Amino acid sequence: GTLFLDEIGDMPYPMQAKLLRALQEKEVERVGGTATRLVDIRVIAATSRNIEELVGEGKFRADLYYRVNVIPIRIPPLRDRREDIDPIADWILAKLSTQGGEPKRSLSPEIREIFASYPWPGNVRELHNVLEHAAAMSREPLLLPEHLPAYLLRAASSGEKRSIPGSLSNVKAEAERTAILAALRAADGNKSKAASLLRIHRVKLYEKMKRYGIPSPRA
Repeated sequence: GTLFLDEIGDMPYPMQAKLLRALQEKEVERVGGTATRLVDIRVIAATSRNIEELVGEGKFRADLYYRVNVIPIRIPPLRDRREDIDPIADWILAKLSTQGGEPKRSLSPEIREIFASYPWPGNVRELHNVLEHAAAMSREPLLLPEHLPAYLLRAASSGEKRSIPGSLSNVKAEAERTAILAALRAADGNKSKAASLLRIHRVKLYEKMKRYGIPSPRA
C-alpha cells in the first residue's frame, strides 16, 4: 500500500530513526508488541519546511532525508498559482457540505475577488479554515464577504499583506478560534451548546467570540 506522511519535517528526531529502520528493513513492530511484521509500502512525504536546512541544523536525519527524497515534487504556494484558488475553494466547499450533510455552498463574486488578491501565507490549510469559518457563520447557500474572518476583511480593505503569526500567543489564539468555530458548527450555531462542548461558561464564549472577531451565527 501507500503511506502518506504529512509534515515530515516536524517529526521528532527519535521517531525519525524508527521510520528509517522500518523503510530499510521493511518491517514494523506493533505498539506494545514484540513480534515484527513484514510490510511492503510506498511512502509519500510532504512538508512545508526546508528539510535541507533542518539537516544542516541537525534537526533532521540526513540518511532519512536521502531515503525519502527520491522524486521530489515542489508545489508552488497559492499566491503563485492564483488560477487554482477558485477550483480548490469549490472543492473544499463541496467536501464540507458532504461531511456536514448540508446543501452545497457557493462563493459570491465579491469573495472570489478577495481570495484572488489575498497572499494566502497559510496556503490551502488557511483557505480551508477560512471556508469552514464562512460556512459556520452563514445559513444561506451563498457565502458573502460578511461571513469571512475579520482579519481577511481587514487585509482586503487595507490592501496590506498579512504576515504569518509566529508567537506562542498567536498560535494559541488561532487554535482557540478554530476550536470555537468547530464547536459552533457542531452545535448548529447554538452558543450555549457550543460553550458546553468547549467546557467553558457561555459568557466566556461570548468574550472569546468578540476577541477573535467571530460573529454570531445566523439563526
